[in-house]
Amino acid sequence: MGNSIRPNLNTTLDLSRMKIDEIMRAGGRNLFSSVTAANPIGNVGRNILRAAGIRNVDLGINKNFKVTEGHRLQFRTEFYNLFNSRNFGIPQARIDNAGFGLQGNSDGGNRRIVMGLRYTF
Repeated sequence: MGNSIRPNLNTTLDLSRMKIDEIMRAGGRNLFSSVTAANPIGNVGRNILRAAGIRNVDLGINKNFKVTEGHRLQFRTEFYNLFNSRNFGIPQARIDNAGFGLQGNSDGGNRRIVMGLRYTF
C-alpha cells in the first residue's frame, strides 16, 4: 500500500504554504508516512507539493520594408525564453520514490532566437 499518492502527514506544519525546498529542509519524506490497508487514503491534502512559478518571456519583432508597389520585404526575429530563465518541473510526490521532492529534472529549455526573411508580392 506504499504506492498511495496521498500519504499520512506526521507534522503540524502547514505544508501547503511552504515551498518545496522549505519542506525538504524541514524533514522531507520524514514528514510523511505510508498508508495502511486499514486506511488506504492518507490524510494529506491534494496538491500540497507545488512547483516553483514559471517565468517565461517570448518576444517577436517584425520590420516591414516596402520594395515597390505591392512588394514587401519582412524581417522577423522571435525570441523564445528571452531571459533564459530556468523553469523546473513538477516535484515527485510519492514518498516511496527515490526522487521524492525533486523538481530539477526538467528545465523548460534554453533561450532560442529565430530569424527569418519574407518577401511578399
